[in-house]
Amino acid sequence: MTLAEFIDVLWGQRPPENAANVVHRHIGELRRLLEPGLKRRATGQWLLPGAEGYRLRTEPGCLDLQEFHSLVRQARAAAASRGSLDLWVRALSLWTAPVVRGITPQAAQHPMFTGLQREYAAVLAEAADVALQTGTPEVVLAPLQIAVRRDPLDEPLQARLILCLAAAGRQSEALDNYRSVRAVLADELGIDPGAELREAHRRVLSGLPMHRPPAPVSVPPAQLPPAPEPFTGRRAEVARLVAEVGGAVAAPGAGRTLVISAIGGMAGVGKTALALHVAHRLSDRFPEGQLYVNLRGFDPSQPPLSPQHVLRGFLRGLGVMPQHMPRDPDGQTALYRSVLAGRRVLVVLDNALDSEQVRPLLPGASDSLVLVTSRNKLLGLVANEGARPVDLGVLDEKGARALLADRLGSARLAAEPKAVRDITALCGRLPLALAIVAARLATHRGFTMTSVAQHMRETGPLSGFVGPDSALDIRNVFSWSCRNLSPGAARLFRLLALRPGPDISVPAAAALADMTVTATGRSLAELSQTHLVIEHVPGRFTLHDLLQAYALELVEAETSETEQQAVLRRVLDHYVLLARAAAAVVDPESMSESTVFPDAESALGWFSSERGVLTEAIRRAAEAGLHEHAWRLGYALGGFYELSGLFHEWASVQRMAFDSAQRLADQRAHAHAHRRLGRVTSLVHGYEEAQHHLERARDLYAELGLPLDLAHAHRALAWVMAKGGRPQEAVDQAEQALVVYRSHDETIMAGRCLYAIAWFLVLLDKSEEAVLHAQSALECFDESTEPMNVARTLDTLAFAHAHLGQYDLAVGYELRAVELFRSCRALYNEGCALSRLGDVRSVAGDTEAARRNWQASLAIMTELDPPWANALRTKLNQRGSSAPESHTGAAETVGTHALLSLHGVMPPHGRLDRELRQ
Repeated sequence: MTLAEFIDVLWGQRPPENAANVVHRHIGELRRLLEPGLKRRATGQWLLPGAEGYRLRTEPGCLDLQEFHSLVRQARAAAASRGSLDLWVRALSLWTAPVVRGITPQAAQHPMFTGLQREYAAVLAEAADVALQTGTPEVVLAPLQIAVRRDPLDEPLQARLILCLAAAGRQSEALDNYRSVRAVLADELGIDPGAELREAHRRVLSGLPMHRPPAPVSVPPAQLPPAPEPFTGRRAEVARLVAEVGGAVAAPGAGRTLVISAIGGMAGVGKTALALHVAHRLSDRFPEGQLYVNLRGFDPSQPPLSPQHVLRGFLRGLGVMPQHMPRDPDGQTALYRSVLAGRRVLVVLDNALDSEQVRPLLPGASDSLVLVTSRNKLLGLVANEGARPVDLGVLDEKGARALLADRLGSARLAAEPKAVRDITALCGRLPLALAIVAARLATHRGFTMTSVAQHMRETGPLSGFVGPDSALDIRNVFSWSCRNLSPGAARLFRLLALRPGPDISVPAAAALADMTVTATGRSLAELSQTHLVIEHVPGRFTLHDLLQAYALELVEAETSETEQQAVLRRVLDHYVLLARAAAAVVDPESMSESTVFPDAESALGWFSSERGVLTEAIRRAAEAGLHEHAWRLGYALGGFYELSGLFHEWASVQRMAFDSAQRLADQRAHAHAHRRLGRVTSLVHGYEEAQHHLERARDLYAELGLPLDLAHAHRALAWVMAKGGRPQEAVDQAEQALVVYRSHDETIMAGRCLYAIAWFLVLLDKSEEAVLHAQSALECFDESTEPMNVARTLDTLAFAHAHLGQYDLAVGYELRAVELFRSCRALYNEGCALSRLGDVRSVAGDTEAARRNWQASLAIMTELDPPWANALRTKLNQRGSSAPESHTGAAETVGTHALLSLHGVMPPHGRLDRELRQ
């Protein structure tokens, strides 16, 4: 029993605050009663702790209730005879007192106890029937009389008492008993006797035989529908279910119910197919019956089945006659659990609506398996009943191909491999969608897969799933999931189709739908519960491709173009606001301030999470003519992209933003867009284009009278000059920027200029002067608030000391720079610094450490900068071979590529370069 069940039995709806502690204390006392020598707080061997409560370990013959169930099973399995009657009588004799004593009347009426009493009444009725058939009614008269005294309104038992009295030659007493029962029914309930009682009375009056015809032989229910064939894929899920069942029901009498609720997933994902496949595979482990019901939780034409309706059907399948079934729901559940007690039964509850529909249908203490399928997640069942969720996703590519091959044949797939890939993609690898397309192809042999795929592309992603059968119309199937949604969740589902990007966060969805964050969170939880959205990482939601197409059809049908534009504008406003706030923390050149993100780590984390969304948002904004949003988003992303090293992606995004800026009558926007595009093109080695954009930005800033922005343009031009092999011009540009920064008390930007000048001085072979500038730069930064700029300055100091031949100093500075870059999540800078650290260590003679640094750098640069990665591979190959390092080609490669700078600048000379060449 779970702790919650104990509390429910003892106190009902009004437990004391310390209820759990009281239960634990009573458990301790019970343990010491069962084992008098048990030490305080010891567990003992009988009352054992479980996951959520306690379990009583029993042995054969030590518990009367288990013995009762065993005898009843044996009696039911035997034909009606005096021998079987002996089993019935032995079972009845175990009931020497009421089920419980010493508890409150309210607790005594708990379904757990009343169910056992009803179970005893049902068994007594069966025993009486056998006694009448075998001509020995006397053996059941005493228990019948005791039972009707306890419950005089039990008509089935009263009818059998009348028949047994008459069969024993006590007709007068039988007729008196009928008159007494009729009076009680009239007085207390205002009703006449039922058909069964009247029939018993008629037999006594007419002198008919008292026994009834022999009851039909009880056959264990076998209600499973056919398993779907062919069944494809899901090997991992099938193996997991079979393994869990094997562990849970391997030993008879373990007294567990294994509930696997979340064979869950979106519509059409194959929940029923998996449940039935597993049920048939395991059916031989449950010889005492297999029960099945379609609960109609998501049925287009009929309401969900009530638990009471299902229980009546299950009880009939288990051999309980209708007249023995309680009328009240709790009584039906209790009888159902009593009948299943001790039995091994498999129960499949298909297409459940929610946990409340399922809970009354769960067996109690039984070696049974319950498989539940639902489009809902049944979180209550998982949390309270310990159900084990199996959340089905779509098939993988291999499984999708296998499904098509099973239905169409491998040869047909081999003839059109590209079309197979197209169809699996267009179906979103959803089993139902794949099965529908396969059925069309199988019934239209003249159709090629190529033509079907082409038709689906041209007419829309849902066009291939329309047919005369509503179960094969994907729109209808999806609509059943939407039928029970609240209005807010239904509206949000439609609007999510308009979101930019692959997924969306809760705050962004709130902006999209113009709802509060709290209300949006509730609606998203509702949509996630029904598998209409997927929470693929905590707090981020996406839609399956086909559900996305369905939601888009709904929103286009029910929402005007004006409202759709307003929806897009709201969510873009949200992204612009947060992107600018994040940029204010990450990028010193941003045009905004932030109180949203407390530090760079949180801002970078937001950019990383929203990266795919923001790039799509720029494209959508540009397409919708919302160019202000597009260019501002592109500008805000610059600092993040520079830190992450995703320069080619940045270049693509920035060109979209630049095109939007050019469509506005805003010269400042033009200047900013030129500067950003100039910066990123310089990082992908487009130096001439970069210089053009930066010079245009410089001129516009001068015209607009924006001195700080003009200084930013000078500083960016400086790096382009250096990359073009003009280090002295680079120094000149940087010094112009430095004058402006100092005059405006822009200490941080002045420091950035100083370490840039230091770098350029190394290129001019003025490393001693460079060290002084870099040290001045360090004085501009507080490491606790400017770790990135400190790291860049240390990297510059390492560069300068290396060229002075001071390798120990260079290694020390570079190690600290690597550590800070890593803490700032500046992956590209970390890769560059590791590469240079390897160069210095190589020249200093520490070859093994150099190799380790180059390998670490290669792991980073392979994705971010393939040319740099190739140079690293060359160095590693050369150091790993026995060829002399003075080989001209190798020396040229090392001297040129090993010293790529933080900003992609290659020093043309310097001591380190000369020593590498030597």
